[in-house]
Amino acid sequence: MVQPSPQHPSHPSGGAPGGPGTPAPRPARVLVADDSESDRAAARDALTAAGHTVVEATDGQQALELFARDRPDLVMLDVVMPRMSGLETCRILKAKTQHTYLPVIMVSTRNSVNARVEGLRSGADDYLGKPYDHEELRARVEALLRAKRLLSEPGVARDKPVATAGDDEPKAAGPIDASARRRLDAEFDRAERYSDPLACLRVGFDEYDALVARLGGARGADVLAKELRSVVDATIRKIDLVFAARPHGYLLALPNTHFPGALAVAERIARDARRLRPDGVESPSVSIGVAFYPNKDTNCLNDLLELADSALERARSEGGGKICLFQHQGYLYAPED
Repeated sequence: MVQPSPQHPSHPSGGAPGGPGTPAPRPARVLVADDSESDRAAARDALTAAGHTVVEATDGQQALELFARDRPDLVMLDVVMPRMSGLETCRILKAKTQHTYLPVIMVSTRNSVNARVEGLRSGADDYLGKPYDHEELRARVEALLRAKRLLSEPGVARDKPVATAGDDEPKAAGPIDASARRRLDAEFDRAERYSDPLACLRVGFDEYDALVARLGGARGADVLAKELRSVVDATIRKIDLVFAARPHGYLLALPNTHFPGALAVAERIARDARRLRPDGVESPSVSIGVAFYPNKDTNCLNDLLELADSALERARSEGGGKICLFQHQGYLYAPED
C-alpha cells in the first residue's frame, strides 16, 4: 500500500480540509463491491460507524445491478472479482455517469501496484490498499463525497477532454524553464516508478494585463507575482514543487495527491487570492487548471503539462475565477468564499 504523504491542514493526500468549523460529514449511500466477505465487513464497519449506508456486492456484475437500483453516492471496487473485474466495472460506471460525477475508489492488495495504476487509468478517483485502516478509509470517502457535492451543484460544467494529449510536439518550449523541467521530469519519473499519484496545477491572475497596468507596469508585475506566490506558499506542503510559469503565474506539482486533495488546494488558493489587496486593487480573481497522473490521457510529462495548460485556458474562457479539473473529463467549477 502506498503510504499517505506528509499532510498539510488544507491539503491532506486523501482527506478533506479539516479543523475548526469543518462541517460534519453528511450521510451517504456507499456501494462496496468485493468478493471477500471479511473485506466487505471491514469497509461496512468503518462506513456505518461514520453514519453512511452500505450496499454490498460480491462481484462486478452484481455491482452494476445494485448501482442501477440504488444509485449510490460513491462506489468502492475491488480490482480482482469474479464474473467482472473492478477495472471493467469502473469503466462501465464512469461511462454511465459521464454527465455527473460518481466517485470511485479502487481497492487492492498491498503489493498489487500495477493493478492500482490500471484502476486509476480506468477512471477511478482514488485507490486504497487492504487491509483497511478505518480512519484512512473514512477520510478518503469523506474527501470524495465533498468533491461530489461541489461538482454536483448547478452551474458546474462537464466537458470532453480539454486537450488532446500525446501530441508529437509539446507546445512551444512549455510554460517552465529548463531547470524546472528537469525537476518535474524527475518527479514524474518517480510517480511512474512507484505508481504514486501526481497532480499538476496551473495558477494565474485573470485580466492580468489590466492589473499590471493599474499597478504601474513592470513594478505591478513584480507585485502580483509576489502576492500570488505568498498565497501559494501558505497552501502547499514542503514536498510540493512550485515554478514560475510563462507567460505569468505558477505551475505546482503535488506528489501523492488525488482528485479531492488537489481540489482542496485549488479552492484555497482561489479563495485566498480574492482576499489580496495589491496596492489597493480589490478582490483580484485567479483561474486554475488541474490535471492528474495516472490518467488514461496522461502517458508522459508533456501530456500532464498540456492538459493543465488547457484546463487553465478553459477556466479563463468562462469568465475567470474558475477551477477546471481534468480527470478523464473536464469539471469546471466556480469556488465560493
